[in-house]
Amino acid sequence: MFIRKKKRNLGGIPTASLSDVAFLLLVFFLTTTKFDIKKGIGLTLPVKSDTTENQVKLQAENVTKIQVGQDGKIQIKVGKNEPQEVALSEIKGMVNKIVSDNPDMVISLKTHRKSNYKNMVDVLDRLRMAGAQKISLGTN
Repeated sequence: MFIRKKKRNLGGIPTASLSDVAFLLLVFFLTTTKFDIKKGIGLTLPVKSDTTENQVKLQAENVTKIQVGQDGKIQIKVGKNEPQEVALSEIKGMVNKIVSDNPDMVISLKTHRKSNYKNMVDVLDRLRMAGAQKISLGTN
């Protein structure tokens, strides 16, 4: 004689709605997560134009040239004066005085192609802290 064993119900976790719960959790975390947005350098870029009507002629006394060398040395040339070498910490004070004396002053920042990017960003930060609004960027 065969004795039939009773199958026991061991209980279990129903997996039919598992995908629904996972999807709801995913939607919840995506909508409540705050993403960190890096701002970078805020610059207004000029509009590219082939016509000469948008080109502006600047007088030499309204241009301050700042050059960052390959080794990170900084030179400032105000107007027609001779360039002078300055430290990074001195730029803010000098540019602040220059811009307050002449609000039409344009700062031309040129960085050597093989210089560290950090050097250019450091000088640009100092220019922005000094209140310079008209900044031209370039490489040499």
